[in-house]
Amino acid sequence: MAISAAEVKQLRELTNAPMMACKKALVDADGDMDKAAELVRERTGAKMDARAVDRTASEGLVHTYLHTPTPGMPAKVGVMIQLSCETDFVAKAEQVQKLAKDLSLHIAASKPMVVREDQVDPALLEKERDFVRKEALDQGKPENIVERIVDGKVKKVYEDWVLLNQPFVMDPDRTVAQVISEVQGIVGEKLEVARFVRYEVGA
Repeated sequence: MAISAAEVKQLRELTNAPMMACKKALVDADGDMDKAAELVRERTGAKMDARAVDRTASEGLVHTYLHTPTPGMPAKVGVMIQLSCETDFVAKAEQVQKLAKDLSLHIAASKPMVVREDQVDPALLEKERDFVRKEALDQGKPENIVERIVDGKVKKVYEDWVLLNQPFVMDPDRTVAQVISEVQGIVGEKLEVARFVRYEVGA
């Protein structure tokens, strides 16, 4: 189908992607603007991820969030997150500011323990493995099934404990890592959660 220059311009303004990438996405999406925007973000995000691996995110911002369930009452949950990028200019971008806010809300609700899988305490992970393995064997599960059950438990542990692996609280069909990758593709710079802390009264 014919794609107009105005449609390409509109998609470019939405995604900040190259003109040819926008045109191809619109053609592939049969002119559906929302679908085309999703295609552009997936494609440019994947390319950006490949280019960004060895780049240094030495700039960024710190965002704080206080959750007050009842107006006028003291906050019960607080989050502080450091979101890193490559330039101060991108740290000021609306998409990055919004991402920092959304990630803070996610952390407040989902209670991750660490940012990445390699930060999970191996001793705690092994305890989980041993417990699930023993439980499955006690139930009479065959050895080959037991290991699959253990692997499934490890995956679930990562989803529960690791920020990047968690389903994003505002869109559970995507992980936090996918949400960050999408914004990374839009702004054209490496983005990463450097660290976070979560405080909860009584926890």
